[in-house]
Amino acid sequence: MGGGWQPRSGGPGDKAVDIPKPRLKGITMVSEAAQCLPSMAANNIAIAARAFGDQTSVFAQARARRELHNQRLYGFVVSLEQSPFASVVGHQRAIRLLESQLATEQLSHAYLFHGESGLGKTMVARALARALLPEARLDRHLVYWEDDRTRAMSIDDIRLLPDRQPEFHELSLQSFLSRKPALGTRRVALITNVGRLKDEVQGVLLKTLEEPHPGRVIILTAPSLNPFVVLPTVVSRCQRVAFHPVPSPEIERLLGDLNVPQERIAGLTLLSLGRPGWAVSVATDPDVIVRHQEWMRKLDELEGGPPDAALRLAAEVDQANFGWRGGDRSAEDPVLVALGSWMIRLRERMLASTKPATWARLLELAFETLGYHEQNVSPRLALECFLLEYSRST
Repeated sequence: MGGGWQPRSGGPGDKAVDIPKPRLKGITMVSEAAQCLPSMAANNIAIAARAFGDQTSVFAQARARRELHNQRLYGFVVSLEQSPFASVVGHQRAIRLLESQLATEQLSHAYLFHGESGLGKTMVARALARALLPEARLDRHLVYWEDDRTRAMSIDDIRLLPDRQPEFHELSLQSFLSRKPALGTRRVALITNVGRLKDEVQGVLLKTLEEPHPGRVIILTAPSLNPFVVLPTVVSRCQRVAFHPVPSPEIERLLGDLNVPQERIAGLTLLSLGRPGWAVSVATDPDVIVRHQEWMRKLDELEGGPPDAALRLAAEVDQANFGWRGGDRSAEDPVLVALGSWMIRLRERMLASTKPATWARLLELAFETLGYHEQNVSPRLALECFLLEYSRST
Protein backbone atom coordinates (compact mmCIF):
# COMPACT_ATOMS: atom_id res chain seq x y z
CA MET A 1 0.00 0.00 0.00
CA GLY A 2 1.05 3.57 -0.61
CA GLY A 3 1.35 6.45 1.84
CA GLY A 4 -1.03 6.60 4.78
CA TRP A 5 -4.53 7.97 4.39
CA GLN A 6 -5.00 11.68 5.11
CA PRO A 7 -8.38 13.39 5.61
CA ARG A 8 -9.14 16.40 3.45
CA SER A 9 -10.70 19.65 4.53
CA GLY A 10 -12.84 20.15 1.41
CA GLY A 11 -13.10 19.23 -2.26
CA PRO A 12 -10.73 17.35 -4.56
CA GLY A 13 -8.51 20.37 -5.04
CA ASP A 14 -7.75 20.90 -1.40
CA LYS A 15 -4.39 19.97 0.00
CA ALA A 16 -4.01 17.08 2.41
CA VAL A 17 -4.04 18.06 6.05
CA ASP A 18 -1.33 16.72 8.34
CA ILE A 19 -2.79 15.04 11.37
CA PRO A 20 -0.84 15.54 14.62
CA LYS A 21 0.32 12.30 16.19
CA PRO A 22 -1.08 11.45 19.60
CA ARG A 23 1.20 12.37 22.49
CA LEU A 24 0.85 8.97 24.12
CA LYS A 25 4.09 7.10 24.67
CA GLY A 26 4.49 3.55 23.51
CA ILE A 27 2.15 3.69 20.50
CA THR A 28 3.24 2.27 17.17
CA MET A 29 1.31 3.55 14.14
CA VAL A 30 0.90 1.36 11.06
CA SER A 31 -0.03 3.21 7.92
CA GLU A 32 -1.31 0.14 6.12
CA ALA A 33 -3.92 -0.46 8.80
CA ALA A 34 -4.72 3.24 8.79
CA GLN A 35 -5.37 3.17 5.05
CA CYS A 36 -7.78 0.24 5.45
CA LEU A 37 -9.56 1.85 8.38
CA PRO A 38 -9.55 5.58 7.67
CA SER A 39 -12.28 6.78 10.01
CA MET A 40 -12.75 4.13 12.66
CA ALA A 41 -14.55 5.43 15.72
CA ALA A 42 -12.57 5.23 18.95
CA ASN A 43 -15.13 3.06 20.68
CA ASN A 44 -14.49 0.29 18.14
CA ILE A 45 -10.80 0.11 18.89
CA ALA A 46 -11.05 -3.12 20.92
CA ILE A 47 -12.79 -4.97 18.06
CA ALA A 48 -10.30 -3.70 15.53
CA ALA A 49 -7.38 -4.55 17.78
CA ARG A 50 -8.49 -8.16 18.02
CA ALA A 51 -8.85 -8.31 14.22
CA PHE A 52 -5.21 -7.31 13.84
CA GLY A 53 -3.97 -9.54 16.65
CA ASP A 54 -3.54 -6.85 19.28
CA GLN A 55 -3.64 -8.29 22.79
CA THR A 56 -3.25 -5.06 24.77
CA SER A 57 -5.22 -4.67 27.98
CA VAL A 58 -8.52 -2.91 28.37
CA PHE A 59 -6.72 -0.23 30.35
CA ALA A 60 -4.32 0.44 27.48
CA GLN A 61 -7.15 0.58 24.96
CA ALA A 62 -9.04 3.05 27.14
CA ARG A 63 -5.96 5.23 27.38
CA ALA A 64 -5.52 5.16 23.60
CA ARG A 65 -9.13 6.21 23.08
CA ARG A 66 -8.70 9.22 25.31
CA GLU A 67 -5.52 10.36 23.65
CA LEU A 68 -6.65 10.08 20.04
CA HIS A 69 -7.49 13.44 18.55
CA ASN A 70 -11.22 14.30 18.60
CA GLN A 71 -12.08 10.68 19.48
CA ARG A 72 -11.14 9.56 15.95
CA LEU A 73 -8.53 7.01 14.95
CA TYR A 74 -6.13 8.40 12.35
CA GLY A 75 -3.71 5.53 12.70
CA PHE A 76 -3.89 2.14 14.35
CA VAL A 77 -2.58 1.04 17.72
CA VAL A 78 -0.70 -2.25 17.56
CA SER A 79 1.44 -2.04 20.68
CA LEU A 80 0.92 -0.07 23.84
CA GLU A 81 2.72 -0.12 27.17
CA GLN A 82 0.75 -1.53 30.07
CA SER A 83 -1.07 0.89 32.34
CA PRO A 84 0.69 1.44 35.68
CA PHE A 85 -2.75 0.96 37.27
CA ALA A 86 -3.50 -2.39 35.61
CA SER A 87 -3.58 -4.24 38.94
CA VAL A 88 -6.04 -1.81 40.57
CA VAL A 89 -9.60 -3.05 41.05
CA GLY A 90 -12.27 -0.46 40.23
CA HIS A 91 -11.88 3.34 40.41
CA GLN A 92 -11.96 3.79 36.64
CA ARG A 93 -12.79 7.50 36.79
CA ALA A 94 -9.80 8.26 39.03
CA ILE A 95 -7.52 6.08 36.91
CA ARG A 96 -8.63 7.74 33.66
CA LEU A 97 -7.80 11.13 35.14
CA LEU A 98 -4.34 10.09 36.28
CA GLU A 99 -3.52 8.23 33.06
CA SER A 100 -4.51 11.29 31.04
CA GLN A 101 -2.28 13.54 33.13
CA LEU A 102 0.62 11.10 32.87
CA ALA A 103 0.21 10.86 29.11
CA THR A 104 0.15 14.63 28.62
CA GLU A 105 2.61 15.33 31.48
CA GLN A 106 0.15 17.87 32.91
CA LEU A 107 0.53 16.84 36.53
CA SER A 108 -0.62 18.60 39.64
CA HIS A 109 1.95 19.47 42.28
CA ALA A 110 -0.26 17.90 44.98
CA TYR A 111 -3.04 15.31 45.03
CA LEU A 112 -5.52 14.43 47.77
CA PHE A 113 -7.04 10.96 47.33
CA HIS A 114 -10.12 10.80 49.53
CA GLY A 115 -12.49 7.97 50.33
CA GLU A 116 -13.08 5.55 53.19
CA SER A 117 -10.40 3.17 54.38
CA GLY A 118 -9.74 0.00 52.38
CA LEU A 119 -10.79 1.27 48.96
CA GLY A 120 -7.28 1.20 47.44
CA LYS A 121 -6.18 4.85 47.66
CA THR A 122 -2.66 3.98 48.82
CA MET A 123 -2.30 1.34 46.12
CA VAL A 124 -3.20 3.86 43.42
CA ALA A 125 -0.90 6.46 45.01
CA ARG A 126 2.07 4.07 44.89
CA ALA A 127 1.22 3.11 41.31
CA LEU A 128 1.29 6.80 40.39
CA ALA A 129 4.64 7.18 42.17
CA ARG A 130 6.07 4.21 40.26
CA ALA A 131 4.92 5.74 36.98
CA LEU A 132 6.63 9.02 37.88
CA LEU A 133 9.81 7.33 39.11
CA PRO A 134 10.48 4.43 36.74
CA GLU A 135 14.23 4.40 37.38
CA ALA A 136 14.15 2.05 40.39
CA ARG A 137 11.89 0.25 42.87
CA LEU A 138 10.16 2.59 45.31
CA ASP A 139 11.60 0.89 48.39
CA ARG A 140 15.09 1.59 47.07
CA HIS A 141 14.45 4.87 45.29
CA LEU A 142 16.56 7.87 46.26
CA VAL A 143 13.89 10.41 45.34
CA TYR A 144 10.84 8.82 46.96
CA TRP A 145 9.60 9.66 50.47
CA GLU A 146 6.69 7.87 52.15
CA ASP A 147 5.01 7.83 55.54
CA ASP A 148 2.26 5.22 55.94
CA ARG A 149 2.40 4.72 59.70
CA THR A 150 -0.80 4.52 61.72
CA ARG A 151 0.65 6.72 64.47
CA ALA A 152 0.61 10.51 64.24
CA MET A 153 3.46 12.35 62.55
CA SER A 154 5.41 14.94 64.52
CA ILE A 155 6.14 18.43 63.32
CA ASP A 156 9.84 17.45 62.98
CA ASP A 157 8.83 14.96 60.27
CA ILE A 158 7.62 17.88 58.13
CA ARG A 159 9.48 21.14 58.65
CA LEU A 160 12.72 22.09 56.92
CA LEU A 161 14.87 22.55 60.03
CA PRO A 162 13.56 20.14 62.65
CA ASP A 163 14.48 20.51 66.32
CA ARG A 164 15.19 16.79 66.44
CA GLN A 165 16.12 14.18 63.87
CA PRO A 166 12.93 12.63 62.42
CA GLU A 167 12.39 9.23 64.00
CA PHE A 168 11.22 7.43 60.88
CA HIS A 169 13.01 9.29 58.06
CA GLU A 170 16.55 10.37 57.23
CA LEU A 171 15.18 13.72 56.02
CA SER A 172 12.11 15.73 56.92
CA LEU A 173 9.55 16.22 54.17
CA GLN A 174 10.49 19.83 53.45
CA SER A 175 14.21 19.01 53.47
CA PHE A 176 13.59 16.10 51.08
CA LEU A 177 11.60 18.26 48.65
CA SER A 178 14.10 21.12 48.74
CA ARG A 179 16.92 19.01 47.25
CA LYS A 180 17.52 18.40 43.58
CA PRO A 181 16.65 14.91 42.30
CA ALA A 182 19.64 12.60 42.51
CA LEU A 183 18.02 10.32 39.95
CA GLY A 184 15.62 11.30 37.18
CA THR A 185 13.85 14.66 37.16
CA ARG A 186 11.29 14.36 39.98
CA ARG A 187 10.88 13.86 43.68
CA VAL A 188 7.68 12.25 44.96
CA ALA A 189 6.31 12.15 48.51
CA LEU A 190 3.34 10.17 49.85
CA ILE A 191 1.57 10.67 53.20
CA THR A 192 -1.25 8.23 53.88
CA ASN A 193 -4.20 9.17 56.12
CA VAL A 194 -3.23 12.81 56.49
CA GLY A 195 -6.01 13.14 59.06
CA ARG A 196 -3.68 11.60 61.69
CA LEU A 197 -1.62 14.82 61.58
CA LYS A 198 -2.49 17.38 64.24
CA ASP A 199 -3.72 20.77 63.07
CA GLU A 200 -0.38 22.48 63.76
CA VAL A 201 1.43 19.80 61.75
CA GLN A 202 -1.05 20.18 58.90
CA GLY A 203 -0.35 23.92 59.07
CA VAL A 204 3.35 23.31 58.38
CA LEU A 205 2.38 20.93 55.57
CA LEU A 206 0.19 23.71 54.16
CA LYS A 207 3.25 25.93 53.66
CA THR A 208 4.84 23.14 51.63
CA LEU A 209 1.75 22.88 49.44
CA GLU A 210 1.55 26.65 48.95
CA GLU A 211 5.14 26.94 47.69
CA PRO A 212 5.63 23.97 45.33
CA HIS A 213 9.03 23.18 43.87
CA PRO A 214 9.21 22.31 40.14
CA GLY A 215 9.36 18.59 39.52
CA ARG A 216 7.92 17.71 42.94
CA VAL A 217 4.69 15.78 43.46
CA ILE A 218 3.03 15.30 46.86
CA ILE A 219 0.29 12.67 47.25
CA LEU A 220 -1.96 12.69 50.31
CA THR A 221 -4.74 10.27 51.24
CA ALA A 222 -7.61 10.85 53.66
CA PRO A 223 -10.78 8.99 54.68
CA SER A 224 -12.92 12.06 53.98
CA LEU A 225 -12.83 15.82 53.38
CA ASN A 226 -14.43 16.54 56.73
CA PRO A 227 -12.85 19.75 58.12
CA PHE A 228 -12.32 17.91 61.42
CA VAL A 229 -10.16 15.42 59.50
CA VAL A 230 -8.28 17.58 56.97
CA LEU A 231 -7.93 21.34 57.21
CA PRO A 232 -9.95 23.06 54.45
CA THR A 233 -6.87 25.09 53.51
CA VAL A 234 -4.92 21.87 52.89
CA VAL A 235 -7.78 20.52 50.80
CA SER A 236 -7.90 23.71 48.72
CA ARG A 237 -4.21 23.42 47.74
CA CYS A 238 -4.55 19.92 46.30
CA GLN A 239 -6.22 18.34 43.31
CA ARG A 240 -8.92 16.19 44.84
CA VAL A 241 -9.47 12.67 43.48
CA ALA A 242 -12.50 10.83 44.86
CA PHE A 243 -12.56 7.08 45.49
CA HIS A 244 -15.90 5.28 45.76
CA PRO A 245 -17.00 1.74 46.72
CA VAL A 246 -16.20 -0.88 44.07
CA PRO A 247 -19.03 -3.03 42.59
CA SER A 248 -19.44 -6.44 44.24
CA PRO A 249 -18.70 -8.51 41.08
CA GLU A 250 -15.23 -6.96 40.82
CA ILE A 251 -14.46 -7.80 44.44
CA GLU A 252 -15.72 -11.36 43.94
CA ARG A 253 -13.40 -11.77 40.94
CA LEU A 254 -10.50 -10.36 42.96
CA LEU A 255 -11.05 -12.82 45.80
CA GLY A 256 -11.43 -15.66 43.30
CA ASP A 257 -8.10 -14.76 41.73
CA LEU A 258 -6.55 -14.96 45.21
CA ASN A 259 -7.88 -18.53 45.59
CA VAL A 260 -10.20 -17.62 48.46
CA PRO A 261 -12.57 -20.55 49.12
CA GLN A 262 -15.80 -20.13 47.20
CA GLU A 263 -17.95 -20.49 50.32
CA ARG A 264 -16.25 -17.41 51.85
CA ILE A 265 -16.29 -15.12 48.83
CA ALA A 266 -19.95 -14.09 49.08
CA GLY A 267 -19.70 -13.34 52.81
CA LEU A 268 -16.47 -11.33 52.48
CA THR A 269 -17.86 -9.39 49.53
CA LEU A 270 -20.97 -8.45 51.50
CA LEU A 271 -18.97 -7.37 54.53
CA SER A 272 -16.47 -5.40 52.44
CA LEU A 273 -19.03 -2.71 51.57
CA GLY A 274 -17.24 -2.16 48.28
CA ARG A 275 -13.72 -2.00 49.79
CA PRO A 276 -11.36 -4.34 47.91
CA GLY A 277 -8.42 -3.51 50.14
CA TRP A 278 -10.38 -4.55 53.22
CA ALA A 279 -11.55 -7.76 51.54
CA VAL A 280 -7.98 -8.76 50.69
CA SER A 281 -6.65 -7.88 54.16
CA VAL A 282 -9.14 -10.19 55.92
CA ALA A 283 -9.27 -12.93 53.28
CA THR A 284 -7.11 -15.24 55.41
CA ASP A 285 -8.83 -14.38 58.71
CA PRO A 286 -11.06 -17.39 59.49
CA ASP A 287 -13.05 -15.54 62.17
CA VAL A 288 -13.90 -12.26 60.46
CA ILE A 289 -17.33 -13.36 59.24
CA VAL A 290 -18.18 -14.79 62.67
CA ARG A 291 -17.23 -11.51 64.38
CA HIS A 292 -19.48 -9.47 62.12
CA GLN A 293 -22.35 -11.90 62.57
CA GLU A 294 -21.95 -11.56 66.33
CA TRP A 295 -22.32 -7.77 66.13
CA MET A 296 -25.42 -8.23 63.96
CA ARG A 297 -26.90 -10.64 66.50
CA LYS A 298 -26.33 -8.16 69.32
CA LEU A 299 -28.12 -5.45 67.35
CA ASP A 300 -31.07 -7.76 66.64
CA GLU A 301 -31.42 -8.41 70.39
CA LEU A 302 -32.12 -4.72 71.00
CA GLU A 303 -35.40 -4.74 69.07
CA GLY A 304 -38.13 -3.80 71.50
CA GLY A 305 -35.71 -4.17 74.42
CA PRO A 306 -35.21 -1.86 77.41
CA PRO A 307 -33.00 1.24 77.11
CA ASP A 308 -30.36 -0.16 79.46
CA ALA A 309 -29.63 -2.95 76.93
CA ALA A 310 -28.74 -0.31 74.32
CA LEU A 311 -26.53 1.50 76.83
CA ARG A 312 -24.70 -1.72 77.72
CA LEU A 313 -23.99 -2.48 74.05
CA ALA A 314 -22.67 1.06 73.51
CA ALA A 315 -20.39 0.64 76.54
CA GLU A 316 -19.11 -2.69 75.18
CA VAL A 317 -18.14 -1.17 71.82
CA ASP A 318 -16.57 1.85 73.55
CA GLN A 319 -14.48 -0.43 75.77
CA ALA A 320 -13.24 -2.34 72.72
CA ASN A 321 -12.37 0.97 71.05
CA PHE A 322 -10.45 2.10 74.15
CA GLY A 323 -8.31 -1.03 74.01
CA TRP A 324 -7.73 -0.54 70.28
CA ARG A 325 -6.57 3.06 70.79
CA GLY A 326 -4.03 1.92 73.37
CA GLY A 327 -2.54 -0.73 71.08
CA ASP A 328 -0.68 -0.59 67.77
CA ARG A 329 -3.93 -0.05 65.82
CA SER A 330 -2.99 -2.63 63.23
CA ALA A 331 -6.49 -4.13 63.45
CA GLU A 332 -9.64 -2.33 62.34
CA ASP A 333 -11.28 0.11 64.75
CA PRO A 334 -14.00 -1.84 66.66
CA VAL A 335 -16.40 1.09 66.26
CA LEU A 336 -16.06 0.84 62.48
CA VAL A 337 -16.47 -2.95 62.62
CA ALA A 338 -19.67 -2.71 64.66
CA LEU A 339 -21.18 0.13 62.62
CA GLY A 340 -20.30 -1.61 59.36
CA SER A 341 -22.03 -4.78 60.51
CA TRP A 342 -25.07 -2.87 61.69
CA MET A 343 -25.38 -0.92 58.43
CA ILE A 344 -25.39 -4.19 56.50
CA ARG A 345 -28.16 -5.52 58.77
CA LEU A 346 -30.21 -2.32 58.45
CA ARG A 347 -29.92 -2.41 54.68
CA GLU A 348 -31.10 -6.02 54.64
CA ARG A 349 -34.11 -5.14 56.81
CA MET A 350 -34.91 -2.10 54.68
CA LEU A 351 -34.91 -4.10 51.43
CA ALA A 352 -37.01 -6.90 52.94
CA SER A 353 -39.61 -4.67 54.61
CA THR A 354 -42.90 -3.59 53.06
CA LYS A 355 -42.55 -0.32 55.00
CA PRO A 356 -38.87 0.52 54.65
CA ALA A 357 -39.05 4.14 55.87
CA THR A 358 -38.11 3.28 59.47
CA TRP A 359 -35.12 1.18 58.43
CA ALA A 360 -33.98 3.81 55.94
CA ARG A 361 -34.04 6.45 58.68
CA LEU A 362 -32.04 4.21 61.01
CA LEU A 363 -29.53 3.49 58.24
CA GLU A 364 -29.09 7.21 57.69
CA LEU A 365 -28.58 7.65 61.45
CA ALA A 366 -25.87 4.96 61.37
CA PHE A 367 -24.03 6.92 58.67
CA GLU A 368 -24.35 10.07 60.79
CA THR A 369 -22.87 8.18 63.76
CA LEU A 370 -19.94 7.20 61.56
CA GLY A 371 -19.44 10.87 60.69
CA TYR A 372 -19.47 11.83 64.37
CA HIS A 373 -16.76 9.24 64.98
CA GLU A 374 -14.60 10.87 62.29
CA GLN A 375 -15.05 14.19 64.10
CA ASN A 376 -13.68 12.68 67.32
CA VAL A 377 -17.02 12.84 69.12
CA SER A 378 -17.06 10.52 72.13
CA PRO A 379 -17.69 7.04 70.67
CA ARG A 380 -19.83 6.03 73.63
CA LEU A 381 -22.05 9.13 73.37
CA ALA A 382 -22.55 8.74 69.61
CA LEU A 383 -23.29 5.01 69.91
CA GLU A 384 -25.74 5.54 72.79
CA CYS A 385 -27.74 8.02 70.72
CA PHE A 386 -27.91 5.63 67.76
CA LEU A 387 -28.70 2.47 69.74
CA LEU A 388 -31.35 4.13 71.91
CA GLU A 389 -33.11 5.38 68.80
CA TYR A 390 -32.86 1.92 67.25
CA SER A 391 -34.35 0.29 70.33
CA ARG A 392 -37.18 2.85 70.46
CA SER A 393 -38.00 2.67 66.75
CA THR A 394 -38.12 -1.12 66.51
